[in-house]
Amino acid sequence: MIAYYKEDVFLIIRGLTAPIIFISPFVFGLYEGYEVLIVLMIWLLLNDINHVLHLHTHKPFAKNYFLNLVLDISMSIVTGMTAYNWRIQHKYRHHVPDKEDFGEGYSWEIEKFSIMGSFVYSVRTIFPIIFLPIIEAFHKGILKNQKQPIHYRIAFFEQFIPFIAFILFLMWNQSLALYYVLPWYFLVHFVTRYIDYLNHFGTVNGKFSHSNNSLHKVYNKLGNNFGYHTAHHLYPSAHWTELPKIHKEIENEIDPKYLKSYSWSGFAIFSHYLLSLKSKM
Repeated sequence: MIAYYKEDVFLIIRGLTAPIIFISPFVFGLYEGYEVLIVLMIWLLLNDINHVLHLHTHKPFAKNYFLNLVLDISMSIVTGMTAYNWRIQHKYRHHVPDKEDFGEGYSWEIEKFSIMGSFVYSVRTIFPIIFLPIIEAFHKGILKNQKQPIHYRIAFFEQFIPFIAFILFLMWNQSLALYYVLPWYFLVHFVTRYIDYLNHFGTVNGKFSHSNNSLHKVYNKLGNNFGYHTAHHLYPSAHWTELPKIHKEIENEIDPKYLKSYSWSGFAIFSHYLLSLKSKM
């Protein structure tokens, strides 16, 4: 088997086929009169690829180094994010206790859920999440040639893949690059930051109080158990199939206010706003 876990075989297939789906409008064009519908269908098919990339950076799917590298690159082209970006700003910063996030929230944004706070946070933190890992990789990789915990010189160059891909898309078909690729890249980053907001609004820095948890069964079924976020933070290298068991073991230690019944999905954003108006977030 090419994967360490049989449950990851489908995710490997998703990661490898995502670029084919993504570039199909450039190859085949869009049927006149159905452009918006086709684009929305493609975006729907690819909506979870950045989440798959996140899982892959925590625990690589394949036993083969080169297959993992291909997965890194293919999902980077589709999402506008990169595996090394995830590793720098998320795995080795966000998941390290007492280390400041690049996407640090202002108190008025994150002390409690609000429509304005969630929107401003989700937009405002996109740019530091993109560019500060590049700056860190330059200092540690280009200037110091640091190779632990990751090879920062490779990380520096790898983070330019989405920029290079976008330039190539512009050269291929300027209209599609501007009206199909660019909005998609923004949407991926926005939703990623929004879900990060849901994970941590109203929380405090503590072992069992660092994260909110979504106990929504459908969301966890479709989202690889990402709702069990306290378990994920305590054991970031645990495979996603192990998170329900870990959550069950620690659930009694988690304050009930950090246990939420609603879905974390970006598709549910408007229902979140309605819940907030009723003070149920």
